[in-house]
Amino acid sequence: MRWHAEHIQTPREMSHPADSVAWKTFDKTHPFFASESRNASESRNVRLALSTDGFKPFGQTGSQYSLWSVILTLYNLPPLMCMKDPYMFLTVIVPGPNNSKQNIDVFLQPLIAEINDLWTEGIPAYDISRKQNFQLRAALMWTISDFPAYSMLSGWSTSGHRASPYCMEDSLAFSLKPRRKTTWFDCHMRFLNRNHRFRRDEKNFRKNIPSFLVLLHS
Repeated sequence: MRWHAEHIQTPREMSHPADSVAWKTFDKTHPFFASESRNASESRNVRLALSTDGFKPFGQTGSQYSLWSVILTLYNLPPLMCMKDPYMFLTVIVPGPNNSKQNIDVFLQPLIAEINDLWTEGIPAYDISRKQNFQLRAALMWTISDFPAYSMLSGWSTSGHRASPYCMEDSLAFSLKPRRKTTWFDCHMRFLNRNHRFRRDEKNFRKNIPSFLVLLHS
């Protein structure tokens, strides 16, 4: 459980989420929780990821029964362990037969309450390797899901012109004619370097759209 704080990172390589900028930013933002000081009571705090998706438990083609599982994964462990069955905990099962949609937060409420308690108060724990008592805390680092499940977990609508949780109201999405279907064609151009040649290409992308509009929304 202390591996994430004690392993040696290869320069310019990421072999574990602990090597990422997001993980290190979290450590700096919450020093009381993080392992930057290499204090044993901090490095043993638990980093969690929550994943969920629906599936058909009976394997029937065309069946409308949809069951949702919610799994917590430990990210303290080395890469060869953290995604193995013994360390993936089935914490919630949302029963069918219908898709849970907006009601998944009702089933998640007890789990979220426990995670909040682990974050604020923690629980007394015993480290058998060091023969020490300590206050164990936990943090939910991120969620793992597809885009529809992301909508259910976050409450952000992933349909319509503002479907992108990154762009939000700055999205360049538009509606196709005549059926008004939403499309994000060429919206990726904003992520290119400002001097990229595609920024000025009005022939092979959306026609009659001045390039300065794409630059303006960047």
